Amino acid sequence: MAAWDASKWQFHDGYGLDEFVADTSGWEFWPVVVDGVLAGAIMANGPELHCCIKPEFFRRWATPGMYRRVMRHKALHGRLVTTVNVDHDAGREFVERFGFTMTGNTGHVLHYEMR
Repeated sequence: MAAWDASKWQFHDGYGLDEFVADTSGWEFWPVVVDGVLAGAIMANGPELHCCIKPEFFRRWATPGMYRRVMRHKALHGRLVTTVNVDHDAGREFVERFGFTMTGNTGHVLHYEMR
């Protein structure tokens, strides 16, 4: 629920919780807590990773512990990939600051990889 609550604003009209649950079946979800409040979740499926963070927690949720967990996940899979909506400035700034490199642009979605 934390991932859905934090990211539902990015999806097209008509895409709801049921579709999200079906599309993320089999994914791991890591809760992100800031000052005791559930700020969102990181979703992981193999090397694919998505950070679903409520806007009010942008730029203050990525702790050193979370960074270490992500880097352990990268070591396990050899690389990480993610996508960011082209108009999501905070998301784009975060993945680039975190060390991802843009590998493609499909118009409304930017594709990133970290090796």
